[in-house]
Amino acid sequence: MQKRLDIEDTILWDSLRTGNETAFEELYRRYFQVLFSYGKRLINDEDAVKDAIQDLFIDIWRTHKNLNQAQSVKFYLISSLRRKIHRSLQPDHLLRDDWENVNEQLLPVRPSVENDFTQMEEEYLNKEKVTAWLLQLPERQNEALMLRYFHNFEYSEIAQILDIKEQTARNLVQKAIILLRKMAISLIITSLLFFL
Repeated sequence: MQKRLDIEDTILWDSLRTGNETAFEELYRRYFQVLFSYGKRLINDEDAVKDAIQDLFIDIWRTHKNLNQAQSVKFYLISSLRRKIHRSLQPDHLLRDDWENVNEQLLPVRPSVENDFTQMEEEYLNKEKVTAWLLQLPERQNEALMLRYFHNFEYSEIAQILDIKEQTARNLVQKAIILLRKMAISLIITSLLFFL
């Protein structure tokens, strides 16, 4: 399914490059929510994220004749949005390392509607725990983990987006997983001790 979507994205991208407004609108509709969710992980200002997405697509439309072929439209859009948000937050004279200090929070978790209230409450509590665990991760580990498992990027793509080496991207994801495992084990042990 992912390959089919990539092919359709590539066709839409090529059409956009020739000035097709319908392809432009479809890419906007298709990726707005993905970009919005990702942007919210970078800054906790919905209006600023929406503005950055709007600016990104305005820039794309203005320069559509000069755009190169995109191997992955999703990769291009996410990395471009990240750069745009980064630039909007940092004055030009600051070092790139200051990007590490940007406050990042996850979208609020909303429980699914279930027939059984007990199941719904349990699901809600589990999501809250996972969200709390993710918020405890260092920002770069959190971002790398999100790019890998929520946006399905390869490590080489994560490295390009975060402007790091591929091995560093692998290490960030691995360290995040190790920390999440430790948190889960701690919860299990605490739960077992509670019931004894």
